[in-house]
Amino acid sequence: MQKLLSALLVVQFAVGSAWGWGAQVHRTLTQVALHGLPPEAPAWLRAPAAGERAAFESNQPDRWRGWNSLVLKHVNDPDHYLDVELLNQFGLTLTTLPGLRGEYLRVMAVAQVTHPENVAAYDPSQDPARAHEWPGFILHAASEHYARLQAAFNQVRILEQLNDPARRLKLEEARTIALYHLGQLSHFVADIAQPLHTTVHYNGWVGDNPAGYKWRDQFHAYVDEGWAKRHGIDRQSLETHTEYDARVNAADPWDDLLACLQRSHALLEPLYALERDGQLDGEPGMKLLVGQLRDAAATLSALIWAAYTSAEPTQRQIEAWTRYDDSPSSQPAAP
Repeated sequence: MQKLLSALLVVQFAVGSAWGWGAQVHRTLTQVALHGLPPEAPAWLRAPAAGERAAFESNQPDRWRGWNSLVLKHVNDPDHYLDVELLNQFGLTLTTLPGLRGEYLRVMAVAQVTHPENVAAYDPSQDPARAHEWPGFILHAASEHYARLQAAFNQVRILEQLNDPARRLKLEEARTIALYHLGQLSHFVADIAQPLHTTVHYNGWVGDNPAGYKWRDQFHAYVDEGWAKRHGIDRQSLETHTEYDARVNAADPWDDLLACLQRSHALLEPLYALERDGQLDGEPGMKLLVGQLRDAAATLSALIWAAYTSAEPTQRQIEAWTRYDDSPSSQPAAP
């Protein structure tokens, strides 16, 4: 058992080199999700310029991974995946996973101390940024960015209700901030829907392989984007037949994000079976992966709208905001 866990941990370290869906897929998925907003969504959020800005922001978490910083790698890399198979060594399952990041870390740290025989050995010398000590935080990243998007929308709606010409530039900036957080949320919802971001088998099958799975070089990269280029997947093809019928808990969508990840992880072995059987490049593979993108787009669209509708400000929030930001002028104050 210890040898197996150690082997899995080697793969866990290697996950740091895996990226999410390709850049064009992330951008396209963001646009598709915004297309699914209801007609009553505000015009500024449905505007093409807003879609372009949010689509650009959706790739920022992967751009950070290209910057050589131990600090950034430490906080950013684990947010892109969750190795479901590694949870049990900490006495956890997907359904018992704490929804708060600190509580999740506490449970794992306690398990590491009280039952060290169950936890794979960790060698920080092989991971200078200490980025891959834990199974990953993709659900927490998505949940946290949803909350930030709610707060950003609340700020926008406060400024809209104040309707103060002197605060025009602040309103524009508040909308820009909201689109930034929307793009961040888009990135991690999309990564949740990529089955290879839910597993230690992220770029080839690890350990026993009774089903005889086979995989090509750069398998992960192909699933990220190669197939989409091969089949000419674009915004129009994704919007076609995407059913924007997802519903989420606006107050706390943790269970909805968890369900999305469970659907994604359930497709891991079918994905490998398609590759083994030579069908991943064909229609069956395309249908599976397009289905995942449509699932992610519908979920993201529901999350965006839930964040917006639940962010309607109360009079107390408006008063508190104006007390905090008591300078209505859009111009710098005189020295």
